[in-house]
Amino acid sequence: MLTQPSNNRSEQLFRLLVNRYQSRVIRFISLFVNDRLVCEELSSEVFISLWLRGCVLPDIADMEKYLFIVAKNKAIDWLRKEREETFDIDSLSIDAFHYTETTPESIYISKETASELNAAINELPHRTKQAFLLVREQNKTYKEAAEILSVSVKTIEKQLASAVQKLKEKLTGKK
Repeated sequence: MLTQPSNNRSEQLFRLLVNRYQSRVIRFISLFVNDRLVCEELSSEVFISLWLRGCVLPDIADMEKYLFIVAKNKAIDWLRKEREETFDIDSLSIDAFHYTETTPESIYISKETASELNAAINELPHRTKQAFLLVREQNKTYKEAAEILSVSVKTIEKQLASAVQKLKEKLTGKK
């Protein structure tokens, strides 16, 4: 059991945070790590670190942004420990439709189109792919995505424009 002084109200608020964000944090970590169990473990570590900082939680202005930054750092730390040798991060397989909930829009997307789009997204350069998935999949603003990825908003804008252009070319077969 974690030993951090708390009261019942703090525990209830913490449980609400976990219930609200855990699946999104797991899905975000899966952009970096392909193992579902590792994603769940890293997500738990994110919330454990949050719990241990319990006394300063009111000082966190944007909880969601904070969680995604911690999640990114946990994933990167895990990748560094797991793979001491150099690896090509672009070779990581990212399934943009993995762990997503069905929406009315997605019902109309055929499996073929989804497969083609997923393949095209996987061909994007790593940073472009991350920016695209944060903004389009996670519904982050350009500013939030820039802070999570530690880049400028202009960089996110350029990466998104590049991603859209490349996906359009790939899916329409035009250059």
